[in-house]
Amino acid sequence: MIATLFLFFIQGIAGQHEKRSVLLPADQAKVVSGQYSRDRSEKINGSWSPTEANLDTLDANISQISNMKIYGWDSRIHIDHPEQYFRQYIAVLVDDKEKIFVNAFCDKEPPSNWHDRLFLVIDGATCYWQVLYDPATKQFSNLRINARA
Repeated sequence: MIATLFLFFIQGIAGQHEKRSVLLPADQAKVVSGQYSRDRSEKINGSWSPTEANLDTLDANISQISNMKIYGWDSRIHIDHPEQYFRQYIAVLVDDKEKIFVNAFCDKEPPSNWHDRLFLVIDGATCYWQVLYDPATKQFSNLRINARA
């Protein structure tokens, strides 16, 4: 009995560690607005509360990103296996339309506060990317990667 409970406990820890996406608190929409809206055509003007179904559908469609052109980069550069990145989701209003901002990074381990705070990196090219997801159309847009150092 104790061995069975221990096995469930270990599997639970492993399952939590394998989760590669998280919905950040609504206050992080202000960070996204300040950090990412400066050089983009979209203007973030608020936040909203997505459903679990919105997030599950986003995760189910994440492979679309592999086929997207990266804004401002050569078309030969793309994101391989976006599902393998750690992803932070922030529900934002873009011109009063519900979108989900995705901030992704390829680090082996996420920072300790990645469930609470937007993880910002200046360079890193395809290791760090951002995209908008529209839950109404189930499509991604405006894929950007960080500059190279």
